[in-house]
Amino acid sequence: MLFKKSSGILIREHSGHKELSEHSPIAEFLKPDFVYFPLMESNCPFESLVKIGDKLKVGQPISIKSGRFPSITHSSVSGEVTSIDKKMWHPSGKMVPTIEVKNDHQETMFESIKDNNVDSLSSEDIIKIVKECGVVGLGGACFPTYVKYNPNNNINTIIINAAECEPYITADYVTMMNNVSELIRGITYIMKANNAPRAVIAVKKYHVELVEHLQNSLTGIDNISLFLLNNVYPAGWEKYIVQRVQKKNYKGLPSETGAVVNNVQTAVAICHAVEHNMPLIEKNITLSGKGLKEPKNVRIKIGSVVNEIIDSIGGYVDDLEDSYLIAGGPMTGNAIIFDNMVAAKMLGSVIVMPKELEEKELACMGCGKCVEVCPVFLSPIIIKNAYDDKDVEKIVKLDANRCMACGLCSYVCPSRIELTDAVTRAKTLANKK
Repeated sequence: MLFKKSSGILIREHSGHKELSEHSPIAEFLKPDFVYFPLMESNCPFESLVKIGDKLKVGQPISIKSGRFPSITHSSVSGEVTSIDKKMWHPSGKMVPTIEVKNDHQETMFESIKDNNVDSLSSEDIIKIVKECGVVGLGGACFPTYVKYNPNNNINTIIINAAECEPYITADYVTMMNNVSELIRGITYIMKANNAPRAVIAVKKYHVELVEHLQNSLTGIDNISLFLLNNVYPAGWEKYIVQRVQKKNYKGLPSETGAVVNNVQTAVAICHAVEHNMPLIEKNITLSGKGLKEPKNVRIKIGSVVNEIIDSIGGYVDDLEDSYLIAGGPMTGNAIIFDNMVAAKMLGSVIVMPKELEEKELACMGCGKCVEVCPVFLSPIIIKNAYDDKDVEKIVKLDANRCMACGLCSYVCPSRIELTDAVTRAKTLANKK
């Protein structure tokens, strides 16, 4: 059956910003004196499993999110719990309570961390390990990964989303260049968990060096291949990729097309979990932007503080005055004022930018550019007008709930109208009624 594919555009002026960090060696920040674990993620509370004074080991469970999809957080260091309600800035832009752990720098491992006999593991065993090791989607959503897996769901394709299409961000790129063997092994475990016969790595074809590296690494592996994407934004959107790989559309989940989608670093984390029972306690993040002396990717302990990570790679440029941080990508991330922010599981990048002269918002000139670029074929300016009028019925008719908050409408608007924010607010208003 024919269907209308989501669209994308080339963001030309940003195409060079990835080179700020993608070819630099991965730095390390693995010895923080203190780490912090949020007790609130995506508006969901976590219950502390520890109390002040408890001695912890690396990989020990310290908090759990209960409810429909339980998720466990593990300590990334060994040491002592010094607070269970310290308020810290979160990548969401909110201040949240956290568990504070003082690092004893002994790296004493929790007893559950040990090598597995991988060949003996069933699909159910792998899913259980992924759950108990607290692996979540590392593309930003932070959704518990095990929830996607079911060996009885008739999954025919595992898709690894390696598009990384936002400007500046290169953490997945360097992960694939430096950890390709772990990536491939992680993919095989995901395939086994879902009884899937094949997998594809969806990557942008303009990354010539990376494509060649992946092709060489996949030599002799018949059931994993590359799927080359055009260099457009938002090619990393899950639905964009699934439509092209599966040649099908879906309403709810990719599994409706027979696909499961995972991020690059999620697959690597699954490799570590399945082979060694290693919980998700480390990840690569991108630190980039005009405000940093040496933009690069850094391997961090989850729970580290961003300003300490920045200091470890050379700090801010000397003439930096007013600036702001973006937690996540410049198109979809959150602007953050303070740099003492926790590098939680959901944080994939921090972009530091000087504050420039603020442009005034002008009246809509009716150019229609926001409609032309919308990947899901909405009319952002009309939705904004409906929101300004608090016309919920019209917002619903305009299908504002399909908005994916990619940021393109705000990006192309010559009047500098904050359309993405308005449509997001319209969705919230409609959902409250």
